[in-house]
This record gives sequence, structure tokens and C-alpha cells, in this order.
Amino acid sequence: MAVFVAIVGLFNLLFSFGLGTAVQHFTSYHLGRGDMASAKHSITRILTLGFLLSFAGLASMVALAPYLSVLFMHTAYYTELIRLLSVVLVGNILFGILNGASLGLQLFRTSGIMNMVIWSAYYIIAFVLALLGHSLTDIVAGWGVGIFTGVLVYLRILIKFLRSSDVSYPVSRLTPSLIFQYSVPVLFSSVISYGATYADRFIVAGLMSLSALGIYNFTLLVATSMGFLVSPLNNILLPKFSEFYGEGNLENVRERSLLATKVITGAYVPAALGVAVLSNPIMTLLAGRAYDQGADALTIIMVVGALFVSTNVMTQIIAAIRKTRVFLYSSVGSLLSNLMISIFLIPRFGMVGAATGFSSVYAVTFFVLYYFTRRTRMFRLEWKSTLKIWASSILMALAVLGVEMHTGSRVDMLPLYILLGAAIYVILFRLMRAMSPEDASVLYVQFPKGSGAVRRILMLLVSGFRAQ
Repeated sequence: MAVFVAIVGLFNLLFSFGLGTAVQHFTSYHLGRGDMASAKHSITRILTLGFLLSFAGLASMVALAPYLSVLFMHTAYYTELIRLLSVVLVGNILFGILNGASLGLQLFRTSGIMNMVIWSAYYIIAFVLALLGHSLTDIVAGWGVGIFTGVLVYLRILIKFLRSSDVSYPVSRLTPSLIFQYSVPVLFSSVISYGATYADRFIVAGLMSLSALGIYNFTLLVATSMGFLVSPLNNILLPKFSEFYGEGNLENVRERSLLATKVITGAYVPAALGVAVLSNPIMTLLAGRAYDQGADALTIIMVVGALFVSTNVMTQIIAAIRKTRVFLYSSVGSLLSNLMISIFLIPRFGMVGAATGFSSVYAVTFFVLYYFTRRTRMFRLEWKSTLKIWASSILMALAVLGVEMHTGSRVDMLPLYILLGAAIYVILFRLMRAMSPEDASVLYVQFPKGSGAVRRILMLLVSGFRAQ
């Protein structure tokens, strides 16, 4: 099934054309200008383009199905299954645009709920049909039913919301040329980045054994799954920054980028360093003793990812101020870096060399985006808070590592290691005042009404002073 997921993922990348990002930006941009009618027009125009592109993707996949089957499975047997998969492609593209529209309208709670419901339905329906039919066709059909159920529900929610909004004739109309000026660089950079993040895997496949490739792929799965810590904030940042850009309030972009960097660093760095020092028992627990060969590779990826985690904020700034061509430079640099380092290091160091090549993508992307965001003076980084967060995280990691070494890195002790690390980090974070009361107050008001308990806990954790 991994091959079919990869095929639909690649076609989704090509035919979504970066429209999910574009609809987020233009919708929030017009909201910032107080022009709901133009925001609605942007959604309608981009969704129409999405329909056209999704059906172009369907036609392409149907036509290429025999060749794809032979290329990836070395037989034409799966041709009809790939053609059925093209229907799933249409649903995936439309869902991406609808979710982008929801985020652009800043319906963050709706987006979160819909993602949980739709992707749960996507896999549960496929699982049930597979149990009943015992075939790959049933799984793909289940994907199709799940995603289109989600698309129809999402479409109904957005139509209802837009109809309830007080709109007039749009002040500015979004032209296809403006959409493509924004989205085409996103498309090409996404395709290049896709290659950049897979270059090391292809070289591992060519130079190492299949078992090593399996272990390395699982290591990357564990490492990239940590992205759940930053993805919710990423979903909020682009709409918010685009809204400020629409208002012409660039100072607000600067100030919020500073706070966002603190939040992302404060959440991701301790978790990443915790996974790094516990990589051996984590890999053993999740996949068995044989997979602890990937522990060193996991450690490298987590530490380097933590060093450059603020790239997430810079990415949203670049997208919000319509400098998407910068993504082309970062993606090309990342691809070249991963290729060169992987070719040089994998024959000598195996998975550690591959992890170094993969991690170079983080570093190159950071330095390219940092150069451009500093030139525009849109990105701010407060070194004092950053160093406090790193100091808290390193001390926590060293304490956990000491206990782990003393107890023999036991898998059954993993919950204790995690709880100990969390407690130490929270205490050090508060003692060092890594986030100021003013920052905590800004965070406080970002949470919706009715979540007072959560907000008070947050205030106590990040600032150490009594919540008002």
C-alpha cells in the first residue's frame, strides 16, 4: 500500500498547484482589509481552479495508469486499481483547498475538527471494507468514500458560513495570473523539496541492504512525526500574518513572529532533545531490538531539527508577504545539499551519513529563509529567551540521560524517563523565566473563551506568575 500512497501523494503535489497555501493567504489578506466579499470571491475562484486541476489530475492518472503499474509494481495487473486511485486524488486536492479556505477564514477549530473526523473516516472506512472484501480495491474504495464524505461536509460548512456573512460586491477581484504568480513557486518548490527529502532514501536503497532501508525509513517516520508539535501553530501563523499584511501592519508581523518563535522553540526543542537521548529505548519499543540500529540516526535528526525549528515561522512569513519565489532557492539548495552529503557519507557511515544528509535540508532551508526574512526585517529572534529555552532543555536532557544510563536504558522505564524530563523542563523553564509575563498575556488572549482552565495552566507554565 505504501506505493499507492506515494503515487497519489506525488500526483496530489503536482495537481494541487499550491492552491491550498494560496487560498489561505488571499482569504486572510482580504479579511485584514475588511473586505469579506473579496475573501469570498478568492475562495470561489481558487476552488474553481481546484476543480479543474483535480480533474486534469484524474485524467492524467487514468491515462498513465498502465505505465505507473509497470514502473512501480513491474506488472500491468494494478492498472485498474491505480485508475480507481485517481478518484481519491480528486478528493485529496479538493479537501486541501477547502481546508485552506477554512484556515484562511480563521475557522481554526472547524479545521481541526474536520481534519480529525475526515482522516479518521478515511482510514476506518478503508479498514472496514478491507475486512469485508479482503482486497486492495476495497481499501482504495474506502479511501474514496472517506475523503469525498469529508469534502461534501466541508463544502456544506463553508457555504453555510459564507452565506451567513454580510458581504457586498468585492472590492478587488482575484485574477488567475495573480493566483499563479503566488502558487507556481510553491508548486515547484514543493516538487523539489519532495526530491530533497527523499534523496538520502534513494541512495540508502542503492548502497545498503533492504533491511537497512526499512530501519532508516522507520527512523524518519519517528523523527518527522514530531512535527505534530508545530503543525497547529503553522496552521494559524500563515492566516494571521496574511491578515496583518492585508492591514499593512508589518510591525505586528514582526512582533508575532518573535512570540511564535519562542512558542515553537519552547515546545519543540525539549521534546526533540528528549527523543534524542531516549532514541534507543524508543526505537526498541516501537519496532523491536533490531531497529535500535536507527537510534544514532534519530538522535542526529532530532538535534539538528531542534536547532533550526524557527524555520517554520520564517516559512509562514515568506508566504504571507508573497515572496514565494524564495522557496525555490531554499528547495534547490536543500536538494543539492542532501544529494552531495548523502553520496559522500552514506558509503562510509551508513544510516548516520544518511541522517546527516537529511538533516542538512533543515540547515540549508533555515539559512536561505533567514537571509531573506532579515532583509525584509520581518523576522525577529530574541536570543536571550532562546538561550534560556536551550539551557533548560539541555539540562533536562542531561538529567534524563544520567538516569537512563544508571538504569540501563530500559524500555519499561520509558514512561518514567518522559515524566522526569517533563517535570525538570517545566521547573527550569519557570525558574529561568524563558518567557516574559507580557508574552504570556498575549498567548492568554489567543485561546477562545470557555477554555479558561487551559489558559490559566498555560500562564502558570510559561511565566511562573499568577494568572489574572
